[in-house]
Amino acid sequence: MMKKTSVPIAKERLEALVVSDRIHCKPEEYEMICKELYKTLSKYMAVAEDEMRIHITRSEIHIQLMGEQH
Repeated sequence: MMKKTSVPIAKERLEALVVSDRIHCKPEEYEMICKELYKTLSKYMAVAEDEMRIHITRSEIHIQLMGEQH
């Protein structure tokens, strides 16, 4: 697994901050939600955490695996 540079990490943290603000939770809570979703999905299918994109709004949760076209 390749080590991420600081730019993608900073981008992910900023996205987490923006999303957590939109859904009215702390960034740490948003990260915990994402990790729990990953752990749950990985019980039933082979997926790498860095291959998942999770987008949460107040009314929906979208999970996209890299390579999917939607």
